[in-house]
Amino acid sequence: MLRLFLLALCSLIWGCASQPTPTQNANFEGILQDFIKHNNIPGGAMTVAKNGVFAYNGAAGFADKDKQTPASASTPFRIASATKPLTAIAVFQLLEKSGTDLQVALNRTVFGSKGYLPEYKAIKDKRVLKITLRDLLQHTGGWGSDKDDYDPQYDLFKIAQKMKVAPPADAKTVIRYVLQNTKLDRDPGKQYHYSNFGYNVLARVIEKLSNQSYEDYLKVNVMAPLGITDMRIGGSRLEELLPEESRYYDDPRSPMVTSQFDGTTKGPMAYNEFYLKTMDGHGGWIGTPSDLVLILHAVSPGIGKTELLKPETIKVMTAPNPKIGSPSASLGWVSLEDGKQFGHAGALETGTLSYFVMKPNGVAWAVVFNRLPIEKVDEIGTLLKGLSDRMDQEFTKLK
Repeated sequence: MLRLFLLALCSLIWGCASQPTPTQNANFEGILQDFIKHNNIPGGAMTVAKNGVFAYNGAAGFADKDKQTPASASTPFRIASATKPLTAIAVFQLLEKSGTDLQVALNRTVFGSKGYLPEYKAIKDKRVLKITLRDLLQHTGGWGSDKDDYDPQYDLFKIAQKMKVAPPADAKTVIRYVLQNTKLDRDPGKQYHYSNFGYNVLARVIEKLSNQSYEDYLKVNVMAPLGITDMRIGGSRLEELLPEESRYYDDPRSPMVTSQFDGTTKGPMAYNEFYLKTMDGHGGWIGTPSDLVLILHAVSPGIGKTELLKPETIKVMTAPNPKIGSPSASLGWVSLEDGKQFGHAGALETGTLSYFVMKPNGVAWAVVFNRLPIEKVDEIGTLLKGLSDRMDQEFTKLK
């Protein structure tokens, strides 16, 4: 009841208009329609704005192709790893509220008696005690091997069995399992390697610093100030989706997988491979592209009506660090042009694709789709580049 009261209070203070009015633009509509047709995607939605003014907010195709339900600007979709910047924003908000020097707070260790999460005491690899908050944000925690890219966030049934808990394993159980049973692949702070697990840990840091659940903290402190009321951690199985939410459709080439829920049932990846509650901090949210654009505006000084962070904090958060082996990696974002352009993509094999970006010229845009039409994850960049190139041509026409 307290949580509902807080959310209602925030809505009264900041307004409840979660969705900007659907805005038509034939050129952007055509790009969206062409993309879903060419890539055999059932449906998607797109939002485009320049300097805070919405130029297009619409959708194409189907949210539910079996029922022939059209996708709309207000249809929630899974956003996958577009979640990570939201987690980063929350971390930086809490660091600002703490009053601690930002660089000192980022360089503080996460585990160990002086870390953010001292309660995790059973640690097999003592190098874990050197991992800092900065390492988690920029994917230099030391997890991840180029030869064996094991991701515990998608191994929840087996982890639950090994930890003797009911499947699928929750977020804290995954952390305990990894710390107790695995070793780092490299020393912390040395090399970039994309880590979903690191953002699971960051979500637990947010809970520790805020004394709230991860989801509640973001709803009240990130979404509500922007008038966003429809974003939440999504359901995992088909029957758990919201009535208004998009359905998700695996690429036809994708094999059936064994369920994370019972270790026996086989079915589409979209409803058997993922447990969004455990994936909360790295890929668990659902929302609309207009939600994502509003969030971009809120971390772009001079553009958003409401600013979630101080300009100097945003500069630290979005500055790329080429020294770690990824020239575009920043603290929660993919950044270019010294942080003047920042965004993030998201994908859940093979039923979800998302992308949102703030451009140096004040253009912010976001897309979400209910299919990922590729055979290999490393093809995502090529897929999105083709879409981005067409979008860039239209941006020159925006006033």
